[in-house]
Amino acid sequence: MLLTIDTHSTAYLNGRIVGQIIVLAAGIALAWVLTRKWRNPVALMPADLPRVTVARKRRRLLLVLITAAACALSATELILDLRRESPYGAAASTGPTDRTVDAPDTVAGYHLITGEAAARLIAKRPARTGEHLWYYSTTPGATEPNLIFTASTNAWDPAGAAEKAKHSLDQLFTDFFAGAKVEDAEDVDPGPLGGLMRCGHSQNGNFVICRWEDAGAAGTVVAADATGIQEAGALALQFRNAAEHSGARSS
Repeated sequence: MLLTIDTHSTAYLNGRIVGQIIVLAAGIALAWVLTRKWRNPVALMPADLPRVTVARKRRRLLLVLITAAACALSATELILDLRRESPYGAAASTGPTDRTVDAPDTVAGYHLITGEAAARLIAKRPARTGEHLWYYSTTPGATEPNLIFTASTNAWDPAGAAEKAKHSLDQLFTDFFAGAKVEDAEDVDPGPLGGLMRCGHSQNGNFVICRWEDAGAAGTVVAADATGIQEAGALALQFRNAAEHSGARSS
């Protein structure tokens, strides 16, 4: 049930801010009530009035300063949390939405499998709706793959584009890796195209799945011979840089 809560959505952020304001306001009000007698000392004798008046002013000023410090600390904590965590708001608002993807012929020593061999592989494992699928081998002209590359764009996948308009990048990753049964996904360098990229080990630990998401496209790279998260992330970044492009371009 908790997985359905998009903790990086604009609505969640607004709710968090409102909730923090309510808690802070309630704390200030309670402190104001509990310190009423302390803030308003009574002069028992006329001679005590000047001293009591000064004490009253000092105590009220002290409480105001403490309240201001609490508000500043609360705001600072929220700002630092937002900077540490993934981007808030809908994924579609984080960058260009017109990205295109072209499968490169060669990347980092991997060669695209084409022709009948590619058709046979794709027939065994069809791509999901809105997604394109390619197989790569470390040997030119080979028919057995060492790497799988999949990608989707807003143009290819209108349903995915609608999800990007509703959910944050973080939620898209949560859903993807939950479906892929990956529990140790961690952020890696997404490169100059921005967005986010995360990699994690498959459930049996035999390979690493890398996924990137941005406002206009998404991609996945699974390489049989890349078993380290940073190693797989660097390889996935090379595929992304070679395949994904900004602006209108034929795909």
